[in-house]
Amino acid sequence: MPFISTVIGFVGASLLFIFAITSSTDSYSMFLSPSSFLLVLGGTLAASIISFNLFDVLKALGAIFKTLSNDKDTNQVLNKDVKKIIDWSKVYRKKGLGSWIDSLSSKDQKDKFLNYCFEMVQTGYEQEELRYLISARIEADFTRKAQPAKILQTMASYAPGFGMVGTIIGLIIMLDTMGGDISALGKGLALALITTLYGVLLGQLVFKPCATHLFNKVEGEYFRHQIILEGIICILQKRDSIAIQDHINALLRPKAYYQLSNEKEGKSDK
Repeated sequence: MPFISTVIGFVGASLLFIFAITSSTDSYSMFLSPSSFLLVLGGTLAASIISFNLFDVLKALGAIFKTLSNDKDTNQVLNKDVKKIIDWSKVYRKKGLGSWIDSLSSKDQKDKFLNYCFEMVQTGYEQEELRYLISARIEADFTRKAQPAKILQTMASYAPGFGMVGTIIGLIIMLDTMGGDISALGKGLALALITTLYGVLLGQLVFKPCATHLFNKVEGEYFRHQIILEGIICILQKRDSIAIQDHINALLRPKAYYQLSNEKEGKSDK
């Protein structure tokens, strides 16, 4: 339940923060400072744009909203993939490559990774070269799709730093007004502390958790593609259903194991 856990985590942390404020003071407005927030967020974005391409930074910010998407259970997805691979193997052994490709569902036909795999299979590469080419594609996809997570992780490290910048600015204001208008002392102290608070909250509650969430999604897709690659190689080796099941189950966690409903049927496919 990735979607539910994300919402529960974010809402729970927000409620704890609100409770800590409301239970300690009646002056809630002191925690609201647009200038402090803009300093932290603007500084973090500026540093990120210097470090990365502007388009990549905007893409990473947009990816934050993907953490609220309702992801499918990984174990169920992998279990269905194993069943799909076994079904493909039966078609391939009985009717050949053409029928195997024709048996693809409309959803599989739209899958860019599967399209690449079948394009390489149809080209006629040997199994070792085929494994190398598809593995290279998997690694390239992983590196590219993990970029937003990397950027958000970097932003998580920048945000507290710019919070400290606000703290230094606030302290300078305080020191400058020590011998003059004492009423400005409170404003400088508030700016000094609030910017640090905003920096820590943005880094620890937004950027870093979202980066970890996105990376886990990309890592899950990477592993799924590895499973599909192993399945395709097994199919081209014309292994029977039981052998394919055992070969792929060895790579999965026990909860994702696929079990043939009728083992005799699997053995009869030899």
